[in-house]
Amino acid sequence: MLNRRIFSALALIFVISLLSVSVATVRAQTGTSLTLYAGEKSTSTYGFGTSSSDITSPGPTLNLVEGTTYTMTVNNVGTMEHSWEISTSKSATTSPLWNAGIDISTYIPSGGSGSVTFTPTQTGNFYYVCTFPGHIALGMWGNVKVTSSAVPEFPSVLTLLFMALAVTGLTAFLARQKIKISKFPNF
Repeated sequence: MLNRRIFSALALIFVISLLSVSVATVRAQTGTSLTLYAGEKSTSTYGFGTSSSDITSPGPTLNLVEGTTYTMTVNNVGTMEHSWEISTSKSATTSPLWNAGIDISTYIPSGGSGSVTFTPTQTGNFYYVCTFPGHIALGMWGNVKVTSSAVPEFPSVLTLLFMALAVTGLTAFLARQKIKISKFPNF
């Protein structure tokens, strides 16, 4: 009876350590902040940039990872109203992918900003656009590339110690049981 309790306790430690690896990986995939600046490069070219002085048309490519939660903030540094959304094409929609839209019908005023939190649920190539009428044609769009997570997070030192303790304990326990059985065949 005592042997079963020891075995169960060691097995439980091992299972808990395995679960902590998966929990650590999920935590690492949340809360990534992104910032874009929306504005006009000239009277005939609008765009997005990574700073207020670096507006490009098209805007910079966003490289996202499926299943990771992002908070996008868009700062309007232009003189016109702007917005931001992710869509499957270079056109405005009424329902952005993953609800990734900022003021798509009310617009961000000049000098204002807006934020949205979203989680991509599929891989592929998409677009982000300004939904203000005519702005996409003036260059207010960029590419969004969503990839799957290829590199898992390495487990923490504490997790590795728990796993090592559990494996060592289970090995010692099983080795001891084998010795007992071979010493006492009628056990």
